[in-house]
Amino acid sequence: MGGCKGPITTFIVEPFIPHNEEFYLNIVSDLLGNSIRFSECGGIDIEENWDKIFLDVNVKTIFVPTGVAFTSEVSAPLVATLPLEIKAELEDFIKAVFTLFQGMNPFALVDGKPYPLDMRGELDDTAAFKNFKNIEFPMPFGRVMCPAEKFIHRLDERKGNCIFTTKKSADS
Repeated sequence: MGGCKGPITTFIVEPFIPHNEEFYLNIVSDLLGNSIRFSECGGIDIEENWDKIFLDVNVKTIFVPTGVAFTSEVSAPLVATLPLEIKAELEDFIKAVFTLFQGMNPFALVDGKPYPLDMRGELDDTAAFKNFKNIEFPMPFGRVMCPAEKFIHRLDERKGNCIFTTKKSADS
């Protein structure tokens, strides 16, 4: 991976979930707000057809400005063409995902309930002091903290003070 070397210490195992259809959901955040994209056609091949997909009318996009609540009225264009029997469930699911994750492709309906098959999200390790239970924040691949970095990291976890320190090697 780009010349990085080191032990692989963290694995994510995704169980196989039988399903008939897949959906796509992506949230991209920037300073002004969030762009939310949703499609009734998701799946593993979506990135291979990226240029075609966003030109396709099957992908609905809305922009939610920073500070604006993500209400049913705001999310309505995303779910407007869904069948009534799944519309409310998926709208609630998208609103819940909006608070935590940045992307799901695909997710499916299992027994009428949304079930993520793959997802992408961001967690902030400098907020670990808020007691996120047992969430582990592994280091980037190939990166190992020196003793001083470990000390600062432990302070951050307990107090929420955001102290940045990275020891640079002589050849960097």
